[in-house]
Amino acid sequence: MLQWWDKLKRYFYSRALNEKTIGADTRRTVINLADTKTIGILYDSTNPDNDIIITKFAEQLRNSGKQVEILAYQHDTKTEHKADVQVFNKKGVSWCGVPFDERTLQFAGKKYDLLLACFTAENLPLEFISAMSKARWRVGAYNKAKTNCFDMMINTGDKANVQYFITQATEFLKNIKYDTN
Repeated sequence: MLQWWDKLKRYFYSRALNEKTIGADTRRTVINLADTKTIGILYDSTNPDNDIIITKFAEQLRNSGKQVEILAYQHDTKTEHKADVQVFNKKGVSWCGVPFDERTLQFAGKKYDLLLACFTAENLPLEFISAMSKARWRVGAYNKAKTNCFDMMINTGDKANVQYFITQATEFLKNIKYDTN
């Protein structure tokens, strides 16, 4: 019974995602961390440790002159207001995992230089936002089935945690060189 329900949910999720992204004309451009001015961060706030990690990371980015906006997903029905973080929860997500909360739509519509999807496990609402994002460059954890969500993917292997992802993504983004030809 559960498999059948899961398949049905995923069917309608995929259908909604295709409707939103097919024909979307978002120009993607490789960008390194030094050249970014605006950064959007998506993360799963269900684990409170992630709040601390993301807050520290965002502060580091701001101290280096970046404008940072954060959107967190809470997998429950209570919305916790957190300083400097927009939060949405299951109340703002349809039965099949599609976010409809106004904050999610506004976040996805902003033209960030860089979107960092700082979650390593499957998270349909956050993946949907990433796929819809108007960001110039979207970075997330590697999953061969999620190539429509990200422009650059980081393979975290058996170290599937937010801190490791951030460390790896930052290192890769710092080392991007542009062709001058």
